[in-house]
Amino acid sequence: MVDRYHYTQPKIEVVSIGAGGGSIVWLEEGSLAPRVGPRSAGSRPGPVCYGLGGDEPTLTDVFMLIGYMDPSIFLGGTMTLDLARAREVFDARIATPLGLSVEEAAFGVYRVATAQITDLIREITVERGLDPRDFVLHAFGGSCGMVCGMFGAELSVQKMVIPYTASVNCAFGLVSADIVHEYSTVAVLQVPAEAERVNALFAPMKEKALKALEEEGFTGDQVRLDWSIDLRYSRQVHEVTTPVRADVPMTSDGLALLADDFEALYERKFGKGSAFREAGIEMTQFRLTARGLMEHPDLRPTALDGPDPSHARTGRRPIFVDARSAMVESDIYDFELLRNGNVIAGPAVIHTPITTIVVQEGQRAVLDPFRNVTIEFT
Repeated sequence: MVDRYHYTQPKIEVVSIGAGGGSIVWLEEGSLAPRVGPRSAGSRPGPVCYGLGGDEPTLTDVFMLIGYMDPSIFLGGTMTLDLARAREVFDARIATPLGLSVEEAAFGVYRVATAQITDLIREITVERGLDPRDFVLHAFGGSCGMVCGMFGAELSVQKMVIPYTASVNCAFGLVSADIVHEYSTVAVLQVPAEAERVNALFAPMKEKALKALEEEGFTGDQVRLDWSIDLRYSRQVHEVTTPVRADVPMTSDGLALLADDFEALYERKFGKGSAFREAGIEMTQFRLTARGLMEHPDLRPTALDGPDPSHARTGRRPIFVDARSAMVESDIYDFELLRNGNVIAGPAVIHTPITTIVVQEGQRAVLDPFRNVTIEFT
């Protein structure tokens, strides 16, 4: 057990930043340093600009104050935001105590939020030996398209991708995903081991999985079983989960092939030449991932048009451009009018029915065949 959690169970580490659209903006007592989150206004009462009773400024209110959001077309025009009220509350709670104009204070808060995100991404990349320059940043959520241009530049990532489903990306993934059941059992066996013993460990898991999936309506070709075994060298404490090949029966020959696959994975993870079979190999945990296969959306690419986006330009307005530390008159685009292949040079704002995308100066946005928006550096 580690912090009340079973050590042998696989986990996904999720690092929460606490700097979303509903995150509350506040001043630290004494120093008056601006802070964003982790407290959130949620959707109710939500940001001040929602007009639902919220009386604490949020990052969404800041986005409006620096020109990124248009209060008249929020959610495709189905909800009108109260810019005047957002400005009044932000001035009273943040700008006036700091002795700054509303715009100056809003610029500062925006930079604080993007710095928080940048620092946390550095923590989970650079501090673990990973270089952000080797990665593409996927920015989803309702507000990430308004901040990714800033922290993506700070991190020097290759590019940023805002998916077509940006603000509902998690929900889209949920309804598109297969139904998955995971089973495991612990037993320490030396390699080579008796195949009968391994099959005896797998059998009860298979029985449970098939029963569970059948109760959920999955049978025959709708069911997929993926087996894996945790292996390690003797006296080690960390295992490498090694998939069992679907086309190889679990016989003595199959176990020998599994050991070869383990060593290949081990060297891929720890470096060529790190494998050492003479130390002896142990199997420690036997796993089954049982999937009920769902019908997945049929996503098809569409043809690309030319780069000119002028037909989708709806006007111009001042927005905060970080490179100039000022509000700069910039082009505004309607995403619904843009065609795949169009290229938008920053500074610019793209309004979609479900999110807003800000293209900073020195960047360009390109629509791909699936209507995802990729922000590149020029």
